[in-house]
Amino acid sequence: MSGDRARLTRWLRRAQPPRAQLARALLAGLVASITNVALLVGAVALLVESATRPGLHAVAIVLIVIELFAFLRSPLRFVERLTAHRLGYAAVTRWRQWLVVVIGQLDYSQWRSYAAGDLLERALSDTDQLQDLWLRSVVPFVDVVTVMVLGDLVVAGLPPFGHWWASALTFFIFQILGVAGLLWCARIELVRDRELRSARGNFRAQLVELSAVTPELVLLQREHLAGDRLSAAVRQLDLREEALRRQRHVANIVVITASVASLCGVFLRPASSTVWLVVATVIGLSSYEALNSLRAATQSAVEVSGGGERLDALDVAVPRGTASWPGDPTIRLIDVTVEEEDHVLVRGATLTIVPGSHLALVGESGVGKSTLLRALAALDDVASGTILVGDIELSAIDEGELRRHVAYVVSEPGFTRGFAIDVVSLGRPSTRDPHADLGSLGLVSNQSTRFDELSRGERVRVAVARSLVTNPDILLLDEPTSGLGQDETSRVLMLLGATNSTVVVATHDPEVIAWCDDVVELRDGQLQRVNR
Repeated sequence: MSGDRARLTRWLRRAQPPRAQLARALLAGLVASITNVALLVGAVALLVESATRPGLHAVAIVLIVIELFAFLRSPLRFVERLTAHRLGYAAVTRWRQWLVVVIGQLDYSQWRSYAAGDLLERALSDTDQLQDLWLRSVVPFVDVVTVMVLGDLVVAGLPPFGHWWASALTFFIFQILGVAGLLWCARIELVRDRELRSARGNFRAQLVELSAVTPELVLLQREHLAGDRLSAAVRQLDLREEALRRQRHVANIVVITASVASLCGVFLRPASSTVWLVVATVIGLSSYEALNSLRAATQSAVEVSGGGERLDALDVAVPRGTASWPGDPTIRLIDVTVEEEDHVLVRGATLTIVPGSHLALVGESGVGKSTLLRALAALDDVASGTILVGDIELSAIDEGELRRHVAYVVSEPGFTRGFAIDVVSLGRPSTRDPHADLGSLGLVSNQSTRFDELSRGERVRVAVARSLVTNPDILLLDEPTSGLGQDETSRVLMLLGATNSTVVVATHDPEVIAWCDDVVELRDGQLQRVNR
């Protein structure tokens, strides 16, 4: 469990809001809780005092104080909720900043392993959930414990002659035992919750797998095999859900037991007036509400543990380069081997690409051309060997420098919504006119043009214009003319030829191959120059 505590501490530190905001939230919650308890105790004490000493003048002061508490309770609760939600917003903002940095460091293979289509959506959902660590766990926990201690001190010192220390100590001991019991339950509940999440994952996996094979099993009259497997997964899921429910019932029993036991302190009281007996009893009874709030706080921490574990899986240390972009942008592959999902696609490749040249990378579909381009773009690591730019390893170059000087156009580009100028530039400074580049590719745009619905050919041409924004030294393109007509292909090649960039293009297009200076074929894992 030390690993869980370390993880919890790490999550809290990552999401820690500004200290001033945290202090305001703690203070607002503390004052609101004290007011709530004081109103309850004061109202009951007033009833007792009124019964023993009739007459309005005897209870006027107490009545005024209670009215003040009642008047202040609503605005205090409002302030508490407002500061708590500001706290949660600050926490989730810091979480998301951390998330964007972490996800931005994932390479292509990691994105694929996380099913990249919904990775960001799931991760953002997890960060939203993790704000509860501060909002519904830490802040309520601190406030409730503080209020319990203050209540015990009131019982100990406020009555005449201060003879209630034994009662206050009894309250305190059983409250501490209740807190310890809830923390113990939370440890076990965390294990049960993890087992339940595993069972749910297995159940979903079984559904996906069986949905694919069940039609064939029906044709073979073996559909009962699918039913048996699904039933086994359902039984495991039911068992884990029941185990978690039982553990939560144990936590409820701990709350009730500790609250009732703390009332034993009332029987240790000295001789005193009825009103102090009532005050001490009500404060003792308030232990139930306090411990119940603590149970909710620990349960909230357990519930968000799954999101924290998923986010932790993303937090893989990625070495960052620091070298500047070299003056010589010659690309050198030295004995490079590239793998994908344990399959060797390129083996022992050695190649030199001189600055300003145009190189066509050809080969049958699926041989690894796109994978090699991603390695050249430093989006995937090579299994072995070295890729150099000038005399510097590609992986050693600073990320910002690398992205300014190397542009990569995927075969199926995606875009953000918005105005054309924003879609193309993505906020990057440009020495080119993006509208002129788009116009040279046959796409008319102005300041108000939006690219909300584009054909595949239009998306590729916009992606080519986007790749030129920073005037990169190296352009890597994956099938940029697939689906384009002859006129559109000519426009793309003319625009690329007007740059001084080194162009490496994976293609099957004869026109593109003829435009290139050199052709390299990838076949059976080997790179071979093609003589023309």
